Amino acid sequence: MRRCVFPVGTLVAPYSLCPLRDLNRAADCVMEGPYGTLGWMAYGREKWKMQKIMGCLVLIGFLFIGCATDRVTERRGEREPASSESLRADEVWVERVKSLEKSVQGLREEVADLRKRMSSLRVRPSLGTFKLPEVVSLCGERVPLKDKKVWENLDQEFLVALGNEVQALLWMKRARRYFPHVERRLREMFLPDDLKYVTITESSLRPHAVSNSGAAGIWQFIPATGEKYGMRGSGGIDERFDFFKATEGALAYLKSLYEEFKSWPLAMAAYNAGENRIRKEIAFQRTTDYFSLELPMETERYVYKIAVAKIILSDPSTYGFYLDESDLYEPFRLERIQVELSMSLPIVDIAVAMGSSYKEIKEMNLHLSGETLPVGSHFINLPPGTTQKFWDFFAHWKNENGLK
Repeated sequence: MRRCVFPVGTLVAPYSLCPLRDLNRAADCVMEGPYGTLGWMAYGREKWKMQKIMGCLVLIGFLFIGCATDRVTERRGEREPASSESLRADEVWVERVKSLEKSVQGLREEVADLRKRMSSLRVRPSLGTFKLPEVVSLCGERVPLKDKKVWENLDQEFLVALGNEVQALLWMKRARRYFPHVERRLREMFLPDDLKYVTITESSLRPHAVSNSGAAGIWQFIPATGEKYGMRGSGGIDERFDFFKATEGALAYLKSLYEEFKSWPLAMAAYNAGENRIRKEIAFQRTTDYFSLELPMETERYVYKIAVAKIILSDPSTYGFYLDESDLYEPFRLERIQVELSMSLPIVDIAVAMGSSYKEIKEMNLHLSGETLPVGSHFINLPPGTTQKFWDFFAHWKNENGLK
């Protein structure tokens, strides 16, 4: 048997590099050599040609396999350095992703902070969104809102008050200072809590308030009525500005008005216009219904304003008014004593003895209009914790001045 020898690379070389003569030789080997699996079929010349063709086809198959294997090997070789570059690219992408994660986390923190800030920022709705309560009462007496004229009057005062945001916020701030004492005295005197809102309509809780008619203080007493209810107004003293004394006078006055008119709206109207005017209008118009009486415009609006003050201050947030507890003015922190003087006492001496300032003592005692505490019996307000210090000073001051 003839052995056929041809380059080993022929089977693994690209097909385009395989010479045709080598292909023929390989076909002969397939037919005749140890791999001549088709040799037993060769009977005659024509069959030989056919068998040789078939052998060439078999070789071509091997060549294709060799070429494919070689190309795969070449591609793998080409990809190996690309794989290193790919790894480096992956590392770059990983770093970028980590950087993005940090950025996203930073954005999340900023969004959380922004959300927290936005929650503290409250945008007040337009005034048209606020409506009067369906039921409004004052000192236990219902306002007749079914009467369209009454509803209209109250609605107008309601919108006016809502539109003055600064004023409403000041009501809230000041109420924390002045309302506790008024509320306590109302309870002790068995009077309606709603009477505290009279101070809002009278003065907006401004302690220095003075009207064009000469009414003064938070409760707005004119001199004659003030004196009638125990508030002196001469010799460097005007006790209408003494919040505590004026509160006693105002509550006593309102109580007496209610006892006469048997109606809190009428009592409030009389507090504003004077009881003589209300008596006269009731007699002339033959009605005891405040909401049906024709009165001076200020007095007609007066009770409506008090009702509106109650509506807003009873639930400020419902009407778009928000304040933190820390924004409210501090309640009174003072000690109140009564002193009897046989000669005037300089207020600045009191301030120095208390370790305070002249300004602070004056602001705590708005009823002291002069520079001295005049002769007579007076209530004075002192900084907290200084009562004993005052009495020690006072005893020393009397000895220095030869007073008993």
